[in-house]
Amino acid sequence: MTMATEGQTELVFSAPIGQEEEVIKEIERMDENLIVETLKGRSMEKLFHEFPIRGTTVVQLSWAGVKYFTLQLKGLKVEEVKITETDEKYRAVAWAYDKVRDTRVMGAAEQSKTYKSKDGTTYPDEFALAKVVSKAQRNALKNLIPETMISQAYVLWKDKQAGVKKA
Repeated sequence: MTMATEGQTELVFSAPIGQEEEVIKEIERMDENLIVETLKGRSMEKLFHEFPIRGTTVVQLSWAGVKYFTLQLKGLKVEEVKITETDEKYRAVAWAYDKVRDTRVMGAAEQSKTYKSKDGTTYPDEFALAKVVSKAQRNALKNLIPETMISQAYVLWKDKQAGVKKA
């Protein structure tokens, strides 16, 4: 687990022990929103997700952040995505490859075919297939990005958000 300290706030770059499920659900929700906004043609520049979990700020690379690092690192690519489905869900497995380090990794995702609105009404999710493919690609590519690079980039990104200029 990579951690950084910002003032009095502890920043955690992977899920704190015992809070993995809560963190995963929150990241999935935020990335689903980014994926849908991108599919609708809106530009998303949020490289990181930040959210509080029991007094700790959890920081995760967003789907937009994964795409950004993939372009910066060069040599990273998704080689293959396999999709299966049941009546209720799509499942995708993506294989990503780092040409420079000659490393191949897998990422997987699952997505419900229905969307539950805030009032509890269930609708067919027109973006379910795109979401599951994007999530599987994100999960595979993210495994190829060094955590130290992510944590250093977060500090720079945070400074940029705050308008801090480095000497």
